[in-house]
Amino acid sequence: MKKLLLLFLGLIFLYAHKPENFQSKSIDESELQVLREIVLADTIPTVYNKTIVSDLNQPLSRSLFYLSEFDICNSLVNLDSMTLTNKERNYLAERFTTMNTVNINKLIREPKNHTLKELKGHNWFVISLPVVFRDGKYAIYYSKGAYGGQFILMENIEGTWKDVCYSSVWSE
Repeated sequence: MKKLLLLFLGLIFLYAHKPENFQSKSIDESELQVLREIVLADTIPTVYNKTIVSDLNQPLSRSLFYLSEFDICNSLVNLDSMTLTNKERNYLAERFTTMNTVNINKLIREPKNHTLKELKGHNWFVISLPVVFRDGKYAIYYSKGAYGGQFILMENIEGTWKDVCYSSVWSE
């Protein structure tokens, strides 16, 4: 009984003294709107119902530091590429650091059951929660499928979120 009490007190102590910057990311309405459009726009392949916070045994925020010269997509290949300032890159990295795994079906209640419950075959992808930045004009999220992982930049054009470009992190 003493061991159980000590374990319980230890857990309370750890929870009470966790650093402020380790708090989970709250999801605002603009991020929910982006998530809803991502999930509902892509029916094939289908989105898995739980979001991811890491890939290749690394947190997603770490991959942001590999974007060359803070260029979200390769500007030599894609004219719609966007260069991030240090402040923006740090903001995005911080937001990705504080993400938790969540069930998309609990965030987007209508229509119901629009995500995969099991990963079978190759026709699926898993996504992170999106991060909205530049005053709601852009959003970025991470997407991983059977053959690769990438950050996808989206732009809000007249109230609708459209894919602009992607930055590959890995591929087979």
